[in-house]
Amino acid sequence: MNPSLRRLAQSGGLLAAAFALKYPLIGVPNVEPLSLAFFALGYAHGARWGLFVGIAGEAIFATFNPLGMPIPQVWAAQILGMALAGMAGGLARPFFDPIRSDRIKAAFASIAGIGVTLAFDILTNLAFAATIGPFWPVMIAGIPFAAIHVLSNALLFALVFPILSRWLVRPIHPIVHSSAP
Repeated sequence: MNPSLRRLAQSGGLLAAAFALKYPLIGVPNVEPLSLAFFALGYAHGARWGLFVGIAGEAIFATFNPLGMPIPQVWAAQILGMALAGMAGGLARPFFDPIRSDRIKAAFASIAGIGVTLAFDILTNLAFAATIGPFWPVMIAGIPFAAIHVLSNALLFALVFPILSRWLVRPIHPIVHSSAP
């Protein structure tokens, strides 16, 4: 399969699955599979591709969120945060590739999930607090939601990333057609 076509197909399929899982969870604050999807696609296809799918995917999701589109400053912060998650996946690959143990890979994935989620939450909470204020009360009010987000992503990354990373980077075996009757 053409590598560009494979990248596009994997990205479309994984993002469709992440969106499909997110929509039923829309009422559960800060539990989402999108960070993992962007990170994993960056891991599989490089930091630039992760950045691209993070921007494009989050722009689509945040714009068409069933709860409504956020204020522009938060919308931009969400896109930036998910772009960073995708890019981080590409940058993390050299550290993950030598790891053969799924348990160790899960532990590192959990740490990566915590990092990208903290970056996302800091960006979005800063944008929200700076826009609607008062700054410190809004930032403090965001802590419990950020804690849920960080903990749920730490668990999701640990449980799913080792499997997902193998699926995304597995070699393609061409179909061999026999010329025998």
